[in-house]
Amino acid sequence: MNSFRRVFFTVGVMVAATGCASAPAGPPTLQTGPDAEVTIDGLVRIDNAAVPVAYRKPDLDLTPYKRFMLDPVEIAFQKDPGGRTQSGLAGGPGNFALSPAQVEALRTLFRESVVEALTRDDGYELTDQPGPDVLRITASLVDLVVNVPTERAGRQNVYTRSYGLVSSILELRDSESGEILVRAGDRRDPTRNTDVRLAEVNPVYVRADVKRLFDYWANLLRERLDAFAGGEGSPS
Repeated sequence: MNSFRRVFFTVGVMVAATGCASAPAGPPTLQTGPDAEVTIDGLVRIDNAAVPVAYRKPDLDLTPYKRFMLDPVEIAFQKDPGGRTQSGLAGGPGNFALSPAQVEALRTLFRESVVEALTRDDGYELTDQPGPDVLRITASLVDLVVNVPTERAGRQNVYTRSYGLVSSILELRDSESGEILVRAGDRRDPTRNTDVRLAEVNPVYVRADVKRLFDYWANLLRERLDAFAGGEGSPS
């Protein structure tokens, strides 16, 4: 991630630092006028978007895009002031490390969610080649915080109210020119039902909760792309 994107979203995505965004107050509306918030690359802020941070080109037209490319998913941890803790070691609270295999599993899981959501019901076709009808999707999972060891130490079960937090950043680009058309960000805790129970840190349960969150983001992307193609005016 380049320095502009990192600074931009470190500030912007923290609007949803609790992991729960409030419901939009109305339909998505592109800011206009002299007070409109515009990024250095010409994207304009969308008010009442489905995610806390969303920007797009003011003259955006996504109707020509029938296929999509998906870049490798970037994963970046939030740096713990004391240094990230190695996975599986006992100790106090910290941002626990994931093994290379676990990081790769996250990439694969996120990619599966996006591909499943965009291709179902005769939707968009996945391709690995740019073209005039190809939308390039760049997805990043950043500021990742892992609250608990990801490997069980001994036979004792571990329970938590929160596995951690992760921010998703999606950029939609024209695949031929590379022009950024849309940028959106959200931050959430994948742990479900933390208000009524403790979640067991079990690989099966954790995977299911993480997949549910990734499916939510992917389905939201499909929903907004379909809405924009149908004339609702904003993909976020």
